[in-house]
Amino acid sequence: MSIKVDMTSTDLDRQIELLKYYPEVLKKHFRPALKRAVQALEDRIRPTIPQDTGYAEMTFGSKVSGSGVSMTGRVGWYDASDPWHPNIIEYGAKPHAMNVYVPTLSKYIDTHPGISARGFMAAGYSAMKPIIEADMAMANEAVVKELALK
Repeated sequence: MSIKVDMTSTDLDRQIELLKYYPEVLKKHFRPALKRAVQALEDRIRPTIPQDTGYAEMTFGSKVSGSGVSMTGRVGWYDASDPWHPNIIEYGAKPHAMNVYVPTLSKYIDTHPGISARGFMAAGYSAMKPIIEADMAMANEAVVKELALK
């Protein structure tokens, strides 16, 4: 069971229809704002990535993909070949059974004690969120102004 709420307005519907015919307006205003946002977020998070081998930092990045109303900005590890372990560092791990032999320690480990979440990605996003939202709002205003002239 679900409840669906649909918010529409004639002005908003008109703007959306115009964006379908003028995708260059979105590209002109939102793509640069989105690129600035993901780069700033990457710059904020990168120094806080926990270091061990340096592989996590080396594979960390940002990108903007898509076009029109389907643009997406991503920061982090998003390629199939990227490491998975930053998720454990970000979110932590509960104590769990392992039952494995670790040659470098020359012993069996029955249980892993777990690790606490570091939240370095969440902290970076939280710090940058007001700046990103303000930049996106400015891009939105620029799109609305340009579409009003069409």
